[in-house]
Amino acid sequence: MMSILEQRQIIESAFLPLNCRCLVEADDTLTVQIRAVGGERMLLGVKGIQRSELSSSRSISQLVLRLRQQVTVQEPTHVPSRERESRALQSGTHA
Repeated sequence: MMSILEQRQIIESAFLPLNCRCLVEADDTLTVQIRAVGGERMLLGVKGIQRSELSSSRSISQLVLRLRQQVTVQEPTHVPSRERESRALQSGTHA
């Protein structure tokens, strides 16, 4: 099995530029916290991930994919304010 340092580095870097933090709990499970850029707003928090289930690069990739899907579902698509204003002007409404 990979060391916890390797697991953390792979998982945390997979979510850049978001702020991802992996914590090892006393029972040897992981807690993953994913925050928006700047770190003020929590996008996703998952507890109880079994480290023993993350024994390969493939299993870590599958975890990252599942977490990314959850973040995508919970995070609304943001349209930059200038693009919103442009669309409003084209449609004749105000942003």
